[in-house]
Amino acid sequence: MRLATLLAFLRPALPLILGLSLGCSLSLLRVSWIQSDGEDTCMDTGVNNGLFAGKMQQDSVAGGGPGRNEDFKPRIVPYYRDPNKPYKKVLRTRYIQTELGFHERLFVAVLTSKATMNTLAVAVNKTVAHHFPHLLYFTGLRSAKVPHGMVLVSHGDERPVWLMYETMRYIHQHFGGDYDWFYVMQDDTYVQAEQIKALVTHLSINQDVYLGRAEEFIGGDEQARYCHGGFGYLLSRSLLLKLHRHLDSCRNEILSVRPDEWLGRCIIDFLGISCVSQHQGQHYRSYELAKNADPEKEEGEDFQEALTVHPVSEG
Repeated sequence: MRLATLLAFLRPALPLILGLSLGCSLSLLRVSWIQSDGEDTCMDTGVNNGLFAGKMQQDSVAGGGPGRNEDFKPRIVPYYRDPNKPYKKVLRTRYIQTELGFHERLFVAVLTSKATMNTLAVAVNKTVAHHFPHLLYFTGLRSAKVPHGMVLVSHGDERPVWLMYETMRYIHQHFGGDYDWFYVMQDDTYVQAEQIKALVTHLSINQDVYLGRAEEFIGGDEQARYCHGGFGYLLSRSLLLKLHRHLDSCRNEILSVRPDEWLGRCIIDFLGISCVSQHQGQHYRSYELAKNADPEKEEGEDFQEALTVHPVSEG
């Protein structure tokens, strides 16, 4: 009874067991045939082709006869480096995308201050942090306490123009080779994050782009424009790479109380590039809120189509 039960239990697996057993048996037989035939064939071929001819002749001269081939051992040739040639260490990049020249699409920098860090900056972070994965806050405070969920870079000097200068240097030094586009905004700016991300996908990364809300310089009659910092602006990677060489000269030669004007003057004077509000058919639409206006009550078409809104109050 027990035997019948066991056979009934093993019946579904019997074909598998028989197949495995037969396969293993045939494999062992085949290996033995190959080894028995292959040793003579390889030896005959080697002798006929002269592969071991020199060795066999040496053995015969030594008086050992052909049988001394059994003592043959391969000689390992160690790696040799010429001491007179300089040693060059091969450096590999940390990420494969860096080695292949790939870049992330967009880096976002938010300028904040002591008065607004715990209010407006926190509100910006709650609004756009989940849309912008590469988001950094910059302040002139020294040893500032960082609000939860924010990555803060402190330059230790609260002068607005100095903050802009240090921020541009920091972005170039740490991120200049990793991103195609750099978006700079203030913490009193409301931005449509998804529309900004969509905007950069329609722009060529090989051009020098300074895109934002174009404004006239105070007291100036020239045609050149700077991008208003309150509405945010977009810098291409190629422009940033060219600009960083002139930042020290701009710091020493250009006098301005407004950081956005200072940066615009720097770009215009040393690169000859003016801020534009449209590029390659893409429009940078912005909306300026009236004083004490409530954004939730704005229903106009210009407001609905705007990429950025400024100024946003703490209330």
